[in-house]
Amino acid sequence: MTTNRRGDAQPRKDRPPSTGLLTGTRRAATGAQQPRHRSWGLVTLAALLVIGLGLGVAAWGLQVGDKSSVLAIGRPVAKGQVIERGDLVSESVAGVGQSIAVERIDSVVGQSAAVDLVAGQILIPAMLAAEPLPGQGQSLVGLALDPTRVPSAGLEPGDRIDVIAVPGADGAPGQAADLSAPEVLAPGAEVYAVGGESTVGGLLLLTVVVDAQDAAMIAVYSTANRIAVVETAPTPGTATDATDAAEATE
Repeated sequence: MTTNRRGDAQPRKDRPPSTGLLTGTRRAATGAQQPRHRSWGLVTLAALLVIGLGLGVAAWGLQVGDKSSVLAIGRPVAKGQVIERGDLVSESVAGVGQSIAVERIDSVVGQSAAVDLVAGQILIPAMLAAEPLPGQGQSLVGLALDPTRVPSAGLEPGDRIDVIAVPGADGAPGQAADLSAPEVLAPGAEVYAVGGESTVGGLLLLTVVVDAQDAAMIAVYSTANRIAVVETAPTPGTATDATDAAEATE
């Protein structure tokens, strides 16, 4: 109510509120936000990743579950030794190519190891040799050599070597007279085992597979300290190739 100059009361006229200030105040008070827009591309990508991960886990589970019983080595077997039933155990594995099923154990027993076999190793055909070492017409000969008469890189079982006769220091009969044409006692012999010391003053002990007809002569030359060896390229189809195949599979 308001009064005029006379003091008479007159009704008050309400003014409409300022819509601009009120609206701005209400917006500030209520914190109204603009509507959000979803990125459907990211949502789709996330869904595809979840689906792909699920499929990968499922495929891995199926592969792990698809195991079979195969033959493995239960105790070490040296190269050339005959494999016995007690050397073999059964292992449940998956994804090992060329493995031998445990049902074929009879075909493995009696074969020889083409390479050194260690406990826990899964067997494959390349690790086996049908004939024992030494085979028919072969002999094993031991050599005790000065390290200077062996390649400095060393030798390993399965390496191929030429066994060379060298002149004797005392002019013994039968020594090679012409140093430009040394006598090869055993071309392409196979190293069966390596031992001893390869340092100066020591002796490197080699066991080599040679033709039986050459074994006695090589043994005599060895006791006279008239042997040297030269490493040669492997012959195709030898046990050295079986060793390479086995290492590539592991």
